[in-house]
Amino acid sequence: MFKKIIPAALLILFISGCNDSEEAEVKKLKDTAAEEKHTKKNSKEKADVSAMDQVIIPTTLEEWMNTEPGVFALDYTLDHETSSWPQDSRELSTEEKKELESVITATDDTDTMFKIIRYYFGTKVYKNLLDQQVNYAAVMNEPYLPKPTKEIEKNGNSEGAVRAKAFILMDASSSMLLPVDGKQKMGIAKIAVKRFAKTLGEKNEVSLYAYGHAGTQENKDKELSCTQIDEVYPLQNYNEKEFNSTVDEVAAKGWTPLAAAIQTANGASKEVEGPLTVYIVSDGAETCDGDPVKAAKEFAQNNENRRVNIIGFNVDQKGEDQLKAVAEAGNGEYISAENSEELNNSIAEKWVIPSVIDTLYIKLSGPDGFAISNAKYSIGQLSMKLSNAVNIESNRFKRMIKVLVDEELITSEQEEELIDKVNQYIEQLKAINTQLKDEKNKEVDDEYNRIHQSIDEWVKEIEKIRSEQ
Repeated sequence: MFKKIIPAALLILFISGCNDSEEAEVKKLKDTAAEEKHTKKNSKEKADVSAMDQVIIPTTLEEWMNTEPGVFALDYTLDHETSSWPQDSRELSTEEKKELESVITATDDTDTMFKIIRYYFGTKVYKNLLDQQVNYAAVMNEPYLPKPTKEIEKNGNSEGAVRAKAFILMDASSSMLLPVDGKQKMGIAKIAVKRFAKTLGEKNEVSLYAYGHAGTQENKDKELSCTQIDEVYPLQNYNEKEFNSTVDEVAAKGWTPLAAAIQTANGASKEVEGPLTVYIVSDGAETCDGDPVKAAKEFAQNNENRRVNIIGFNVDQKGEDQLKAVAEAGNGEYISAENSEELNNSIAEKWVIPSVIDTLYIKLSGPDGFAISNAKYSIGQLSMKLSNAVNIESNRFKRMIKVLVDEELITSEQEEELIDKVNQYIEQLKAINTQLKDEKNKEVDDEYNRIHQSIDEWVKEIEKIRSEQ
């Protein structure tokens, strides 16, 4: 029995040895052929591979962001390059194969070979994806925090800051159609006026006047535009829905009858008893030949309980000089706001203090856990796309290395070295991706904590001021 088994075993070993020997011989022949192709190619006109000196194999985030797309990979779509599934590479054309062969066989250095592979087959999607990830900023709800009035801080009471009745005069001239911060001035002003009225409305009756909303900026409509000033929201207790709806209906169209608007408010105030303040939101000087300084002086003269406060919104120097003079003549204050943020901050900074209800609402209106989850989900999605892109690109590299071996353009030893370089490349990029993801997640946490810390500090400050009243 053993006599039969031993010869059979020897036969298997012999065959196996033959197979190993044959594979080694085939490998040797391929390597020899590859070396001969290199020698033959180099004996002729040598291809110029100097351009490969400029190719960067990224090891840092900055280098990764600046990688150039591969010459033969420009037609791959974003979906193809970020798929979570393996993707087939297209067949190279005859001209592309010829070009690749000419440069590969021009060098024996595997570092240069890897740069050649990156130069021809590198993905085009890294810059776009990395820009999205690096510039990602979580959009969290940060409530508007009106600062306590300086008069309250100074005097310890709100009598000088809060008025019993308030006339809001809103500039609706054609210049309010111009953009600021990429948005129309009128839209920004409407948001600010709504917020302002809501805060004022807690302790004041409120009225809204529109001026510059009639006609057009053309000369033929000047008289109409300069004479029509409308009380669009009559003096009454504040109703948020009605007031906001009224503001939304006002359209910017014509000239700037600032003097006539103040005069109209003055005429209406004859029947009003008690403290009264006119608040004007305007982006420019008088254009209807009136004298707004004189009108403001007439409104406030001989009455310490009447004032004209003005916010100049994105005003030029000439307009600012006039608006400052109007506020001074009306015993009021002038505040300059160059952009939407300054407008929202300025409109309540000196003149009002948030109510208890507003304070409670703001305290509860910061970002919640869902905001963090949503932000980190977005970061995770971007990070996953980057990881997928690395996988797709590196698999393409490895397939092309296999093609080079099959075409006997590189040796098996060079193949192994190139595969090692691709694997190191993968690890390097994925480590950068992980670090970037962690940094962005930390930014989300920091932003969440910053907003809530600001809210907490603001609430404590308001409650302290209110307790001193």
